[in-house]
Amino acid sequence: MKIAMIAGPWLPIPPTGYGGAELVVSQLADGLVDRGHDVLLFAAGDSRTKAQLVPITPKHIGQDWPGYGTPLQSAFSEYSFVRSFLEKADVIHDHTMYHNTWLPVKTIYTLHGPAEWGAELSRRMSAFGQQNYFVSISNTQRRLYGEEGINFVQTVYNGIDLGGVPFSDKKEDYLFFIGRANWEKGLDLAVRIAIRTKRKLKMAIKMTEAHEKEYFRKTVKPLLSQGDVEIMGDITVEQKLELYKNAYATLFTSQWEEPFGLVMIESMATGTPVLALRRGAAVEIIKDGVNGFLGDSLDDLVNAVNRIPEINASACRQYIADHFSVDKMVEGYEEAYKTVLYGAVRAVIARDVMTAEVVTVSPGTSREELIKVLAEHDISGVPVVSDGKLVGIVTEDDILAKAGDKVNELMSKNVITVNEKDPVHRVASILIRNRVKRVPVMSNDQLIGIISRHDLVHALALEKPWTTAA
Repeated sequence: MKIAMIAGPWLPIPPTGYGGAELVVSQLADGLVDRGHDVLLFAAGDSRTKAQLVPITPKHIGQDWPGYGTPLQSAFSEYSFVRSFLEKADVIHDHTMYHNTWLPVKTIYTLHGPAEWGAELSRRMSAFGQQNYFVSISNTQRRLYGEEGINFVQTVYNGIDLGGVPFSDKKEDYLFFIGRANWEKGLDLAVRIAIRTKRKLKMAIKMTEAHEKEYFRKTVKPLLSQGDVEIMGDITVEQKLELYKNAYATLFTSQWEEPFGLVMIESMATGTPVLALRRGAAVEIIKDGVNGFLGDSLDDLVNAVNRIPEINASACRQYIADHFSVDKMVEGYEEAYKTVLYGAVRAVIARDVMTAEVVTVSPGTSREELIKVLAEHDISGVPVVSDGKLVGIVTEDDILAKAGDKVNELMSKNVITVNEKDPVHRVASILIRNRVKRVPVMSNDQLIGIISRHDLVHALALEKPWTTAA
């Protein structure tokens, strides 16, 4: 596909400091290029991308343009849409919502903002020639916008590239907060938590606009003398990741219905749990006791600080790898593009092509019995299951290369698996990248099937748009 991606002129892609939406745009554009799509990125001229960059300004112009922001963005958007049409883009993906196209080209808008200002605009745009479609970044956001009258395609969670994120299970004794100096971000709550738990708090704050400075002066500053609080301004991406990595916990004290919250997945990716109010998308991202804790009040979050030792740093990071990877985000948008262009379609997924009747063995199965099982079923490997749980996989290579009388002495314990909803092209990539011949298919931690390279060859015949209710 030829995809036109439209960002604003305010910050570079990717951002050098603050800029959640800009980071998402960067990772999505690069991910689509990696998958073979032709991507035009309309962004500031000092952006860095794998896509074909179309500069809308020589360099980013900053966010402080009082009175001029809307007309500037409208002019940039108008140019981007006309250029995308002339370049014959199959679909436009706009991250700004500043332009309602009159051109005959289908457009997807990602809703990065709150329903308070975006819901009515989305309804008006949905009624315009049925060419405008919308992606929500959480189910909570979609609920708050309301389904009626909005051309929602689907929900696609933001993702993060773990390859560029450091990890550590050794933490220092400080809490961390990062965000804008707005009331809704709950800076004063973060300071109160630090005071009551007698822990150091490091705060990286974006504070450039007048209302941000006023809130900080009136509400936050009077509390600082009561605790050990270090205030930092806008920091680099590298500094941010180091602060996440070493923190005892990250405080996400947002007091409004946050549509997503990249802070949460960034922190968890480094192995640092997150404490958050039970508001907005936090309920979809945080799994109590696995990657952090949710609370309904200040008291709940104060008490949760004492429960941080219950969290395993590796489990934090693995949860993000399983649920909020860039691959999953890119796949979600690919499906959205296909739905808009070709109708209600989806890619063939693992569940469609897997072998559901899985032959398994137990860890106590003897070497001789294992050989008989492989021969009788004409297969070269089997999953190993104990008490209903997948604990390993054993193959012909293990029999030939290893000594041992029982399966538990031969099997590989680090099992590469896929989810039942993974597209088959992702399954194929996993098999090739890891040089394996088969991969178990999981659903809610249960083994429900297995896919071999032979299954994927048959799946090629199915790789066409399917009409589906999924």
